[in-house]
Amino acid sequence: MKSISMVKIIVFILALTGIDGVAQINFDVSAVDKEIYKKSLEANKAIKNGAYGNVHSLLVVKEGKLVYENYYKGWKKDSLHQAQSVTKSIIATILGCAIQQGKVNGVKDRVVTYFPEYKNLSKEIQKIKINDLLTQRHGLKWKESPWNSPDNNWRNLINTTGDWYQVILKTDMNNDLGKVFNYSNAAPTLISGIIQNAAKTPIQDFAKKYLFDELNIKKYRFWKGNGGPSNNGMALIFLRPRDLAKIGQLYLQKGKWNGNQIIPEAFASKATSSIVKAAEGNPLYKQFDYGYFWWVNPVDRNGRKYNIFLARGAGGQLIIVEPKTELVVVITGWNLRRPNIAQTIFDNYFSSTK
Repeated sequence: MKSISMVKIIVFILALTGIDGVAQINFDVSAVDKEIYKKSLEANKAIKNGAYGNVHSLLVVKEGKLVYENYYKGWKKDSLHQAQSVTKSIIATILGCAIQQGKVNGVKDRVVTYFPEYKNLSKEIQKIKINDLLTQRHGLKWKESPWNSPDNNWRNLINTTGDWYQVILKTDMNNDLGKVFNYSNAAPTLISGIIQNAAKTPIQDFAKKYLFDELNIKKYRFWKGNGGPSNNGMALIFLRPRDLAKIGQLYLQKGKWNGNQIIPEAFASKATSSIVKAAEGNPLYKQFDYGYFWWVNPVDRNGRKYNIFLARGAGGQLIIVEPKTELVVVITGWNLRRPNIAQTIFDNYFSSTK
């Protein structure tokens, strides 16, 4: 009887932690971390007092267990929230799935290999590799701000019906291939096209089978512009904050989930490493490094460096992962005037850099 009880205990532990001891997020088990819980309550109070603008959710996970979760301004646990450019980090993840499944050879493949239907592409375009897209060093002559500018490539593209992939591949180059960081929506759009052409299946179906089903993500919505994600490169996805946390946890676990390698370990590590140094800054942060559609190790205006990687979306959509403390923090909201303020919730209450 004792041996049978021990077997049951072992099975229960494996169910919680994964077959090789790697923890998954268990939303039914709360982490016992009094300090982080205390900080969460302080953050919650500040959010309710309006210190961080229009915040819709705060979710804190420690070592695969839920520490704190709250929703604001009518948003609920099962509400789908627009991810904005966090979508880029999810597209990188789906590419990792395609590499793991052997559909895409690797990030050093030339992009045009996966678009054989397009002829007479320039020699410069033919040199672009997948990793040039992932690191936003694609060399495309591409502009996305200001929004109302007549030469805003992204605004012009989303007002275009038809084949977005061909439009991007016909764009002029500026000879900065592999050198200069130029943040764009063109890059993830092409990555989506690469995945579905390689897998010979629509991007939304591939994402469901190899990522969402694996992580038990059942509720989501794709933007339907230009006829849906197959045509627009999965430009925008809507997800629950809990499911955004799963994406962060997947990278914290180096691509494993329930003992299965969902994305290659090497890809997960590279994606969240500082490939492009000091890629970009903003009024609150002096610089961010950049990996594969993930932002890395921001430095604030006071010179503090945060050893984290994060997915960032307009208006304050965030998946923030601190590997040292096995912490995943998800924040959603809508702050157009102060789009970077939400990230300081992590800085002020949860970062081990404090």
